[in-house]
Order: sequence, then structure tokens, then C-alpha cells
Amino acid sequence: MSAFSGAFGVVFGSIGLLFAAFGIGMLVLGARKSSEYKRLFREGQVAEARCLETYVVHHHSPDAPTSSQRRLIVAFRTADGRDARAEVVSRHPYVAGDVVPVRYLPERPDRAMAAEATPGLGVVSCLFGGVMVILTCVGLGFAAIGFGVAAFIGMS
Repeated sequence: MSAFSGAFGVVFGSIGLLFAAFGIGMLVLGARKSSEYKRLFREGQVAEARCLETYVVHHHSPDAPTSSQRRLIVAFRTADGRDARAEVVSRHPYVAGDVVPVRYLPERPDRAMAAEATPGLGVVSCLFGGVMVILTCVGLGFAAIGFGVAAFIGMS
């Protein structure tokens, strides 16, 4: 019985560590994306892109209303004369052939964004970060309980 309980504790603790690692990884990814977004609006260069194609992506969820996101394929010329293409998200109903203002970083013009500001990004980032911190703490708690049980039973 004690060998089973010890093995269960190790498995339980390992799953807790996986949750904690996922939470930390998502925190790092979210911080990088937020930093890149801020840098893009602070230091990014503005260009007028030509909309080549538009499409809508629908997000379906069984417990939430369906949402959709308008995406554009745009082409533009950078300040140093290079041709670039990017996929951008926009709230405005652009069609093929329209001129779309975009912001881009000179070293990564393929990651351009529509120049329209997105309100509330700080709130979303804080909520996302809070959820990931809670997930990490819960995972560490499960890891501590699981490995504690395994160590306690191993000592008996």
C-alpha cells in the first residue's frame, strides 16, 4: 500500500510541476508579446500598406458567444526600400485594394500591425498575468503536496 501511495505522490507532484511550468512559460510569452507590442507603438515606423486580401476567422466556444476577427494580408515598402508582406488584424472593414496604415519595426517588417490603437491592452495583460500566476501557484502547491506525501511515506 505504501509503495502505491508513494508513487501516487510522485505522479501528483509531477503533474503539479507541469502546471507550474506551463504557467511560467505563458507568463514569459505574455511579457514578451506585451513588450513587443509597446515597442512597436513607441518606436515602430508607419507605412501605408495596400490590402491584398481579407478574411474573417470565427472563434467557436461551447460556453461563450462566437467571436470573429478580421484579418488582412497587406503589402508595403519599408523606409529602406524593401518590399514586405504581413498579416494584420483590424477592426475596420477594409477590402482588397484599400490603403491600410501599419506600424512595423525595421528589423521585422513581416510582423507589422495595423496602426489603429487597441484600447484596454493593459487590462487584458494584467488579467492574463494574474490567471497565470494563480495557475503557477496552484501547480506549485500540488507539487509540494505530492512530493511531500511521497517523501513522508518513503520515510515510514
